[in-house]
This record gives sequence, C-alpha cells and structure tokens, in this order.
Amino acid sequence: MTITPGLTVDIIIEYQQKIVLIKRKNDPFRNRYALPGGFVEIGETTEDAAQREAKEETGLDIDINELVGIYSDPARDPRRHTVSACYLASGSGTLSAGTDAADAGLFDLDQIPKLAFDHNRMISDAFGKFSVKKIGIVRSPAKEFIDRWDDVVSEIVLDREYTDALDGLDEFSHAVIVFFLHRVRGEVRMKTHPRGRADMPCIGIFALCTPRRPNPIGVTVVEIIRRDENLLVVKGLDAIDGTPVLDVKPYIPLQKAKVAEWVDRLFKGQ
Repeated sequence: MTITPGLTVDIIIEYQQKIVLIKRKNDPFRNRYALPGGFVEIGETTEDAAQREAKEETGLDIDINELVGIYSDPARDPRRHTVSACYLASGSGTLSAGTDAADAGLFDLDQIPKLAFDHNRMISDAFGKFSVKKIGIVRSPAKEFIDRWDDVVSEIVLDREYTDALDGLDEFSHAVIVFFLHRVRGEVRMKTHPRGRADMPCIGIFALCTPRRPNPIGVTVVEIIRRDENLLVVKGLDAIDGTPVLDVKPYIPLQKAKVAEWVDRLFKGQ
C-alpha cells in the first residue's frame, strides 16, 4: 500500500487587529503556541477544513482572504510527513479556546512568540509580501538605461479602465510617476558611488536614485506635455520602453528642497 503525506490546513486569523494563536494541549509541541489548524477530512476541501478547524479551535467564524502558501517540508511535523495549505483569514465572533487548545490568545504581529511547526515562517510569508498591479506601460525611445533623461519624451499608456482617472491632471505642469523597474538585475549594494564615479562620495542607496534597490520601485517627477484620453505624454521620465506603471499623481511643490553638494557637481558635469 502506497503511503502518502497527510493533508493539513493552518489559518492565520486576523481578529481585532491582532493575530489569533492557540496554545497546544497535546503533543507534539504541547503548551507551545501555534496557528489554528488540523487535518483535512475525507470529502472536505481545504477551504472547508480551514473554516471548520478555526471554529473548533477558536470559536471564530472566518472569511478566507488568500492562500499564503503550500508547506511540504517532510520534516515540518515530527509525527509524519504532512503538507499544509496555509490561509490568511479575517475572524468574527467571540474568541474561545476549543477542545484541542489549552488557550487562545491575541498577539500583535511584532510580539509573536516562537511557534510550533513552521508557523513562524507562515506568518512571515503572509505579512512580508504585498501585491501591486500594473495600470499602464511606458513607451519610450530609450530601450536601455542612460545617464541623462532630462530631454527624453515618453508616453504613459494607461489601461482603458483608468482613462477617467486622468481627468484634471492636465491642470498641473508636473506629475509624479511610480513604476516598476522590471529589467533591473544584479546585487543590491547598501553603499556605492553615484553613477560609479570614484570622485563622488560613497553613500547609502537611500540617498541615491540608483535603480538597484531592495524594492525595484521608481518614483520620478516629470513634466506633463499633454494628455489624450488614456495617453499621457511626459518629459524627463527615467524609465525604459516597456516599463510597467504603478501609479500617477500630481506634483505639488510645497517646500523648498535642499540637495547634497555632490548632486550639483554631478548635474553640472563636473
């Protein structure tokens, strides 16, 4: 007879702006906190099992928001090889420890203790990521990165559904474009010289506009040339052809700005 892994579910429940944890009553990991969860029964979907286990162990009804991931390390459960589907959910009702739990409690995200199984990793995966979506694309004569973008004229072509969202933007002279640096590759160095010039100070990347960043997000103030339906023609956008656009905002200068001495030297060509 073929032996296959056991299928389980674990649920990260957000309730009253905190995370619900249960204290395990039984081995393994007796008296250690863990996420609510358990084995999927015959005839159940994993979503049904998550709702049942949440109710049994915490007394809460849940609305599943998303699948965090599938966890299949053969060593994740000391009893046997299990594969767990972890869900992120919102809880409602009255919190109470079920028959399988010694206690149920609420924890701030930054105060999560060492948990049973691989549940710390699940929480880290759930809250260490977020999603954004492309709302348009850049059409530019620049196919590769260049040093000076001041005179580059580009088109921002938004998806048709965002056409009305541009209404009123042409009353501003400049806009802020947020975009995803989809072609950036290579090591992220915490300190470097501006444009690789050894005559410039070696400074942290958060004081630079280098594209190699922990999160490859670009933000640039551009001059608006014209708007035509879902098309925005701009000048000075430092994004190559095909760059995904994430957001467009009006530029409103409210304060005088100060820049480092090396910036003046760099842009004066010294």
